[in-house]
Amino acid sequence: MKKPKSEKWYAAMAAKKGSSAKNQYSKAKDLGLPKPQISEKSRLKMSIASSERRHTDETKKKISESRIKFLRENPDQVPYKLNHYSKGRSYAEEYWKVVLDSNNIVYEEQYQIGTYQLDFAFPELKIDLEIDGDQHHLDERIVESDKRRNLYLEELGWTVIRVKWSEYKKLINKKDYVNTILERIRGPVV
Repeated sequence: MKKPKSEKWYAAMAAKKGSSAKNQYSKAKDLGLPKPQISEKSRLKMSIASSERRHTDETKKKISESRIKFLRENPDQVPYKLNHYSKGRSYAEEYWKVVLDSNNIVYEEQYQIGTYQLDFAFPELKIDLEIDGDQHHLDERIVESDKRRNLYLEELGWTVIRVKWSEYKKLINKKDYVNTILERIRGPVV
């Protein structure tokens, strides 16, 4: 069994903390000296080392395929689920939850299909209602991801309805817009 550290040891480490972490640049700055220059030989070694670390397209493809396989087999490890949903619902999602609840619409929240998580799913109807922030329309990576996601769901027979929150907020007649969405979810009233 390891002996616990003493107060003296902790005090010594605390005193040492600021001094040992300095590199040559911060030491020179503290002494008022000019920033040390990197020799051409060192610069060349660094550029060779960084170029050697790049993956080939074949390696990138293998990594991507193995990652996709892992995420399909372990949907609880999907980064979106780990990072996004743990923060809770967005204000926009909370708003639409109230809209659906107040209209007695039955839905599944954060419904999982493969590696994707649907904001509001209507599994019997195969309808996915997504409430999108601006990042879904401005960030090219998210735009491309959403295209792949929509294609995947459509191939499974799902209909994807996307509500762009920033545009919805600007609408003068929100009630008509909501009714249009609800009609698509409920189907035509007979």
